[in-house]
Amino acid sequence: MGEVYLARDRDLPRFTALKVLNPAIGDSEGARRRFLLEADTVARLSHPNIVTVYARGQEGDRLWMAMQYVEGTDVAAVLQNGPIHPEHAVTIVGEAAKALDFAHRAGVLHRDVKPANILLAQDASQQVLLADFGIAKLMDHTSNLTHTGEVHASFRYAAPEQLDSTVAVDQRADVYALGCTLFHMLTGVPPFPGTAPSQLIHGHLNLPVPQPSRQSGWLPTGFDAVIARAMAKNPHDRFGSCGELATAARHVLHGSTSGGSTPTPNAKSGKGSTVAAVTAALALAIAGGAAGFVWYHNKSENEHARSADGARDQACAFSRVMLSLDYNDFQSYRKAVLDGSTGELKDKLTSQMETFEKTSAQNHSRTRATDVQCFTKNTDPDQVDVAVFTNQSYTNDLTPVPASQQSSMMLTMQFVDGRWLAAKSAAMTPEK
Repeated sequence: MGEVYLARDRDLPRFTALKVLNPAIGDSEGARRRFLLEADTVARLSHPNIVTVYARGQEGDRLWMAMQYVEGTDVAAVLQNGPIHPEHAVTIVGEAAKALDFAHRAGVLHRDVKPANILLAQDASQQVLLADFGIAKLMDHTSNLTHTGEVHASFRYAAPEQLDSTVAVDQRADVYALGCTLFHMLTGVPPFPGTAPSQLIHGHLNLPVPQPSRQSGWLPTGFDAVIARAMAKNPHDRFGSCGELATAARHVLHGSTSGGSTPTPNAKSGKGSTVAAVTAALALAIAGGAAGFVWYHNKSENEHARSADGARDQACAFSRVMLSLDYNDFQSYRKAVLDGSTGELKDKLTSQMETFEKTSAQNHSRTRATDVQCFTKNTDPDQVDVAVFTNQSYTNDLTPVPASQQSSMMLTMQFVDGRWLAAKSAAMTPEK
């Protein structure tokens, strides 16, 4: 539809995102009128989760729009690294839902909700903003901004009714697209396979709604019902608002999470060598660092400790230890990590310890696992696979100001001599 440039405001000391539309759009008088009307409509939407429109106009045959510049990234870019931590995915959906419900109350549909249009600010606010209302439609029966019959929405996230220009569209189309986006964030893959428009249209119109837990077995099964309702073929069967969708997703987490004192912002799927996969958490610690040390406590005195939930809790505790390092107290770190591991993982960690100790001392590295969340996947009486999503803060010589990074891994916990120990570690990738 056009190109976006980083520009300086001529009158104010700020950067702006300058969207310049394709010249072919400016050739049509109807398209020009629609663009100006939609730009004016969006400019009236003042909300902390909506990208602000500063100005719009036309230069020759080129239509343009000056918008708020958000320094950061977008959800589509984050998804290139794999699924997003469930807690962070639900947080993003919640913030986007606030923007969408506000716009809906003002009579505006977005009509193109997708990961690329959800921006993530990298400043301290970690703000989530919804962009590109440029193809929004006034929910006003007296006007029709899409009388040309164009299908604006990206096919991967388009509600079935958007694929038929003769069918009326309301806010539930945005609910559907937000549900598709949540599915993509949770699993790392879009809801329906295919790259050709015909394949994607067939999926939205005819294929059953996919289940996130079948795509990614470590996810709580409660997300299946949330996605099923959000992506129902019939709009009347969906959530009535985006906020209802976000609330339902939060309820799933509240009933399924464990091990973290606060929600983890997000998690990226690692894709490294075998050694990197096995020692992913320690490699992150050496790369960064964070003050503080979390002792590992193993509880084996009750039935909970013997259960899969006990394995999950110990996986969380062990992960916090692996990701919390102070170069001034490496011996305590070594003891805690090796005491909490067994078998293959313990052997590999032992072989890496000398290198980790030297590197952390040279870089004055400190790390801390600020958030850890764990979900059980496969279980049997003596072995449990646990998906671990972590957020780690760190400082070192190159990064004196605390920064953060995310990771995800699969820990195999084994019940040995009355306690759960970490036996294997592997980076997580979406299941096929």
